Amino acid sequence: MLRIFRTTSFRFTLFFVLLFTWAVGVLGAFVYRASFGAAAEQTDQIINAELDVLAALFGERGPGDLTRAIRQRTGWRDDAIYMLIGAPSGAELAGNLTALPPEALTAEGAFFDFVYERPELDAAGREIGVQLRPARGKLARFRASPDAEQSFLVVVARDVSSREFLRDRLAEVFQRILVATIVLGIIVGLLFSRSLLARVETVNKTARAIRAGDLSRRIPRTGAGDELDHLSENLNAMLDQIERLMTGMRDVSDNIAHDLRSPLTRIRNRLTDAMEGDVEKKETALQATLEDTERMLATFNALLSIARIRSGEGAGAMAPIDIVAVAEEMAELYEPAAQDAGFALNLITAPTPPVKGSRELVSQAVANFLDNALKYAEGGSVIEVKAGPHPKGGAVLSVADDGMGIAPEDRERVLERFVRLEESRSTPGSGLGLSLVAAIARAHGASLRIEDGLPRDADGGRGLRMVLHFPATVAG
Repeated sequence: MLRIFRTTSFRFTLFFVLLFTWAVGVLGAFVYRASFGAAAEQTDQIINAELDVLAALFGERGPGDLTRAIRQRTGWRDDAIYMLIGAPSGAELAGNLTALPPEALTAEGAFFDFVYERPELDAAGREIGVQLRPARGKLARFRASPDAEQSFLVVVARDVSSREFLRDRLAEVFQRILVATIVLGIIVGLLFSRSLLARVETVNKTARAIRAGDLSRRIPRTGAGDELDHLSENLNAMLDQIERLMTGMRDVSDNIAHDLRSPLTRIRNRLTDAMEGDVEKKETALQATLEDTERMLATFNALLSIARIRSGEGAGAMAPIDIVAVAEEMAELYEPAAQDAGFALNLITAPTPPVKGSRELVSQAVANFLDNALKYAEGGSVIEVKAGPHPKGGAVLSVADDGMGIAPEDRERVLERFVRLEESRSTPGSGLGLSLVAAIARAHGASLRIEDGLPRDADGGRGLRMVLHFPATVAG
């Protein structure tokens, strides 16, 4: 439980609870000022207006009419409070206030708050008790003339018990709202933090299991579609990629061990025999050893090229290139080898906009396509090199044959390193050619597809077509 209080989510929740509590307090102060503050000002204005009216009446008609007016006003309004005292005798002449408030004597000419006694009546009008009620008033001294010795004390006040009751109720309501806000905020924060902590703990458990070696574990998703679900999705995709890379590394290790063990064993046996043989046998052994060494170096160079291209180092400077010229150059270069292997090499081109890339790497990709066709287009007789524009923009470069082709379920797999569909591995090669082409395509932002090629009717071969689609070059 204590762990929840240390979570970032709970701290953020607590911060927002305090912020919202402060906002509620500010809102309460504003509501109080806008309502009760205005009501208090209105009460003061009414008292001042009545004093002005009574002062004018006293000045025009004298104390008799003032007395009658106060007696009449005490019956007009239930919350009106008046008191008329003749000074210096101190006799109460009129009003419904039973005694002069002590606060009035110290606040002459200013507003003052006081508590007065008001009789409590039953339904028949009989007095059954006394209520102490709050009021607000003002004391004024009336003289017939500035130098007159006789003066009258006039108290005008208003009963504010209803207003004070509402103010107390509102203050109580806002206090309850503040307490409820804090309590509910803490409860929501605890629930939210507990839920978030549970999901984070799920991620931690998965991470611990993967760290222990179980690469098949994945972070479960709740299906809520929130940020944590998106994070889980991205982490799972990363884990899938890591598992593929680890699996690929194991496969690469196995394939390297298989592909290099045989030539190294041959080299060792050949050299051992040559040491006991004559000069001619030694020369033959050295020549065969040199050929095996060249093949191993080619394998390692291909691996190095793939690594450099994937890292971006081996791509070199990208510049606009003419893929039609590349296709023509490679077709001319491979035409003698195709004729020797019994293939007719056809070149089909069309005016094509330049693409941004490395001429050397694109030429390497076409060379790998052609090598693959010459090695594996079993039973075929035609190889087609084609370069032209793509209907949706960019350019397309492809090499097709009419051999047996590759089954659709194997077409993605042959792009991986050291994958050779020929289980016996009797044909020379390392299984890195198409993997190198895939790296070249990725470096150019191009797409690599493997499709059916040039079909032949004799035995139902589907043929094979390797297609590179280069994106359009952005002007400027």
